[in-house]
Amino acid sequence: MKKKTRMAAIAIILVATIGFVGYAMLNLFVDPYLAVDAVVEDPGSYMGRRIQVKGAYLAGSLTTTLDNVTLVMVGDNYTITVLLLAETPNLIDGQEIVAIGLLQSAYLMHASDILTSCPSRYEATTTP
Repeated sequence: MKKKTRMAAIAIILVATIGFVGYAMLNLFVDPYLAVDAVVEDPGSYMGRRIQVKGAYLAGSLTTTLDNVTLVMVGDNYTITVLLLAETPNLIDGQEIVAIGLLQSAYLMHASDILTSCPSRYEATTTP
């Protein structure tokens, strides 16, 4: 094989390898928000993976016991029960939240963190 052909082949393999590793690293560390419905409809794709699920907090679903804290996230058609393994945030009925953690089944998630949107967005405004 000629030297130029060999160098071209090595360059192609190197670029392909770097591209593949970069893509794999993005999938490992950058998890987009997933809708509640998407997770429930295809739980096998997310089972045992660290994911971020976005939905609305179901009013009155926050339950605190000696053993755990749970809440329910609502999508358009489905709900997911979230077992909190972190500090409980202040929640407003219907507020959009993001649960970050591991999916245990189609309807159960163990969350290590809960993200909430800015509370001022949900506060009533008064006009003088």
